[in-house]
Amino acid sequence: MNPSQHHESRRNFSIGREVLILKQKNCPRRSAVKVLLVSCGDVATEAGLRFHAQGHEVTGWRRNSSKLPEQFAGQDVDLLDPGHWPDMDPETEVVVLTPVPVTRDVQGYERSYLQVAQELCARLREQAPRLRRLVYISSTAVMGGEDGEWVNEQAPVAATRDTAKVLARTEAALAESGLPVTILRASGIYGPGRTRLIDLVTSGTARIPAGSHWTNRIHRDDLAAAIVHVASLGGQATDLYLASDSAPAQLGEVYQFLAAELGLERPEQEMAPATRRAGDRRLDNSALLGSGLALQFPSYAEGYRQILSGASTRHA
Repeated sequence: MNPSQHHESRRNFSIGREVLILKQKNCPRRSAVKVLLVSCGDVATEAGLRFHAQGHEVTGWRRNSSKLPEQFAGQDVDLLDPGHWPDMDPETEVVVLTPVPVTRDVQGYERSYLQVAQELCARLREQAPRLRRLVYISSTAVMGGEDGEWVNEQAPVAATRDTAKVLARTEAALAESGLPVTILRASGIYGPGRTRLIDLVTSGTARIPAGSHWTNRIHRDDLAAAIVHVASLGGQATDLYLASDSAPAQLGEVYQFLAAELGLERPEQEMAPATRRAGDRRLDNSALLGSGLALQFPSYAEGYRQILSGASTRHA
């Protein structure tokens, strides 16, 4: 079966009411563990709520911890000032790192990703003797791929943009840390409050690309579920998964779908192919699904319908 047929068959799987699968294969049920969310923004907060729903103890680090849910033990932490980081609970077993760049240039990425990751690893070695999994959210921007080819975890790192090269260096630093690290390379994250394509269609500025323009994405809720799922796998987790949905799609297809859902006219056709920042590839999520994760939003259609319904909100 080729990747295209494999993905088509996965779309037809029925998904039950339980979205989150938190189990360890062939292992007894574990008692509550202590989870630390470093740089606890929207995605990490959603993951933390899911950890808490499973009975785990969640601590969140961010500049203003008053924005965190009351279920969390929040701590005000400026990750760019490691001299003032608090000590970690020595019983911490799961750590999730979801950085955001302080600025969108190379220096901002180095400070927010690479330097934070290096400092975090040093402290985990000293302060978290019970650590069993560090989950890091990276980006598929570190990968290549053209002409609609299917790309999986075995593809070589091929970062082209300078900021993506920093992300690749951060992955390498974590992989070489000697800690039990799993990297989740996320494709384009969308969800409540992440409505760029919807806004383009609504404003009338969306254009159907003149050439091939494959896009890959993952809903915030599915990325949060992937974090919790990977943390639950223990020693069965591998060091890298692509976190993307099961239906890569041409950008024009997505625009036309959104226009139809919004009752708007079909976007106009682009006159000439535009320059792309990302490769024209399709991401294969077989490894993540094969580990036991079920997606709530296996394609953009389910995800965007949920966003348009207003059924969920972005965490502060």
